Amino acid sequence: MSDELIISGGGSVSVSTEEMLVAVGALQRTAEMTRDIAGAIQMVDARLTISQLETLGIPTAAARAEDDLDFAFSDLQRVAHRAEHLSNLVRFAADSYGLAEAFAEGVSRKIMADAAAWLGFLFPTHAAVLALSVTAVPILLGITAAALVTGRNPAEVFVSEKFTAELNELISDPAYVLAVRFGVMNADEFLAGAAGLPPSLVSVLSAAGVLGLPTAAGAIQRLGGVAGVLKETPVQLVSKSDTTRVEPAHSVEERANRIAQPTPDLPFQIRIEKTSFPGEDDSFEVYVSGTVDFAFSDSEQPFDGTSNLSLAADQEAAAYSAVVAAMAEAGITAESAVALTGHSQGAAIAARLAESEDYNVTGLVGFGGNTGQIKIPPTVPTLLFEHSDDIVPAAGGIQGNQHAVIVEREVFAGRPLPDGVMAPAHQLDEYRETARLLDGTDSEFLRDTVSNLTPTVHKDAVTTVTSYEYERVQP
Repeated sequence: MSDELIISGGGSVSVSTEEMLVAVGALQRTAEMTRDIAGAIQMVDARLTISQLETLGIPTAAARAEDDLDFAFSDLQRVAHRAEHLSNLVRFAADSYGLAEAFAEGVSRKIMADAAAWLGFLFPTHAAVLALSVTAVPILLGITAAALVTGRNPAEVFVSEKFTAELNELISDPAYVLAVRFGVMNADEFLAGAAGLPPSLVSVLSAAGVLGLPTAAGAIQRLGGVAGVLKETPVQLVSKSDTTRVEPAHSVEERANRIAQPTPDLPFQIRIEKTSFPGEDDSFEVYVSGTVDFAFSDSEQPFDGTSNLSLAADQEAAAYSAVVAAMAEAGITAESAVALTGHSQGAAIAARLAESEDYNVTGLVGFGGNTGQIKIPPTVPTLLFEHSDDIVPAAGGIQGNQHAVIVEREVFAGRPLPDGVMAPAHQLDEYRETARLLDGTDSEFLRDTVSNLTPTVHKDAVTTVTSYEYERVQP
């Protein structure tokens, strides 16, 4: 398991490891402390001249101590300068890498978008067939051949442990995850080209932000609606827990631990904590679970596959409606200070809530959410965790929230994938471990980031928690 954290964003182009951030802070502190010592020496030196020492009857050898003070001052200034220079070099390395990565990403995005538009324009009816021929047909032939050799039904091979393990290896490969991230970004250009728009116009629309992931997701949703799936419904409150007292979360790991993972015994998808103090307005922390059911139709669960697509299409998903209803039930208004934390689909919902600007969002923490193309306001302090071997964040495209602090980690670098767990890097437990690593950092920048996301709570304030379960209302 890799414990190395890659940090980017925060309004900067820098891409650096946690160790680099720690080194920058340590070198900067060394420079400041050395300058303080040099300043104290200079103050002593200014008050004790050689003539003063001779007047006081101090031996000549002692008087030469002033020369030593001068040398010490000069040496300390040089040490401070070198420490500051090294700190700047580390920053420069991080900035240069970040600029190069951003440039390469931008160029690749432009080339791939234009290529997708031309492909769709020139081969609107053949491109999909071509793609299937190149990828799906060899796989199907291989599966059929394997079935004939083993004497098994071809359908059984699809659910074989070997096939599942190999598929898991593929979707957990950071290179494949990155390819998916770029591929998602180009789906809309392909669809626009296939619809007959000239590639030059598609390029202009793409650059202007008219085309985007919501365009492609919306088209898929409309096609699904024709087929009788991917249809949104209202929601209703089914149950809620008793309200009990709780200590507020003080770390990122504590926040991750409070995200619900619904089970038949504890089906709550939403947890809301309210902090009250006499004479002040209540503040709230909302925790939202990830996808519970991957169904695209006939599901009573609002946190399902349909909601995932609706969120990508910037439509009002049932899961989003459930969280809005729970917030209203808890007494949250447009003026209430509210911090949002979510995993997977829950992180996307938190981002959409912040994007709406219907609430006074004081902070947002997202774990493994496909939030890349959801425009979180720059005024909202945001911390996003995205594992480089987790395919789910890649489904949201390239991360466009430059103000957010992005924490990445390759979870399964140097260790095998666990058996029987699909997309293991997406599991909440793995993100909880990444949060623990972040909490233990020596980086001043990261500690400040966490501090900005942690509301100040009075010692005598009372925090209570209530959890909510919602379901779809089928027509």
